[in-house]
Amino acid sequence: GPPRRPPIAACLLAAIALLALLGGAALAVYFFLWRYEPTARRHIPGDANIVVRLEAAELALFGPVRRHFLPLLDEAASDASRASRKARIEAATGLDFPSDLREIVIASTDAASWVALAGGRIPKGRFVAGLEKIARDEGWTGWRREGELLVVLDGARPRVVIGQADDGTLVLGTDVEIVNAALPASDEWQRLDLPEQGPVTFALTSPAWSGAAGAVSPVLPRAAALFRRIDHASGALTLGAEPALAMRLAPASGEAAAALASDAQALLGSLKLPLALVPDVAGAKTAIEGAQAAAQGDRVEIQTKWPYEGLDRACADLAQRVASAANAPPPAPPAAP
Repeated sequence: GPPRRPPIAACLLAAIALLALLGGAALAVYFFLWRYEPTARRHIPGDANIVVRLEAAELALFGPVRRHFLPLLDEAASDASRASRKARIEAATGLDFPSDLREIVIASTDAASWVALAGGRIPKGRFVAGLEKIARDEGWTGWRREGELLVVLDGARPRVVIGQADDGTLVLGTDVEIVNAALPASDEWQRLDLPEQGPVTFALTSPAWSGAAGAVSPVLPRAAALFRRIDHASGALTLGAEPALAMRLAPASGEAAAALASDAQALLGSLKLPLALVPDVAGAKTAIEGAQAAAQGDRVEIQTKWPYEGLDRACADLAQRVASAANAPPPAPPAAP
């Protein structure tokens, strides 16, 4: 007779088992390949007063970034010598740049010493030793190994110092002291009130505002006076078709948010004439001209739209600089004595 059809219950069980298998595979891919636990923010130095965090995945979706930077990656992949060098670096360090990168945090303690922290799917304990091997194999000049750090020199002084934290975070700084300060993990980023989400987020502490006040005081005394009334601030730049900047100011002790907001709005209005005399860098002038300040509880919120065209120009300029640096001939080796 005709073959018996499998019972409906058996079909349902098979379908459920297949769905469970697919779901488990999807979860495995998410947790082991895509999910990323942010680590870079944990290495912000304890005395940092300026911090900017970049979310690599969200930046990569922004039109100007795709338009101006993705062609550079395609060009690098099609260049045999550069592709070969990238493969050697990946083999030595375990880092597949830029696909392994998830976040970059840039921090400063005094606007003179800076550190960049890179987090992502980065193998632990391999980067410094691997980069040292590349330096030896390629005959780099002007570098030395200093404990767990690799120091690239500019004459007798460090140009960049490279280290790697225990959790894999890469640490690149302007000097040994700031790199060593960033290697241990901490919860310092929570003190800074640094936003956790967003393609570009930032935080500035009271010393940063005081330093800015001192810098602008000779030419913008009104702005300097306002900056000294701010305890700290944090904010985010959202991207997309209509980029926007939002910043929250915490008034210094004894300052009322309403008064600070009113004076901030008056200052923004007074800047329109001076801004007319300077070029618009990355759309910043237009953003400042359209900014609005208002008190929200015990904070002051400043919001403005950031012109898409300005960010597009900035990305184009930066991409051109990156391309020029990548295509520059290597420095000639030092002449024999």
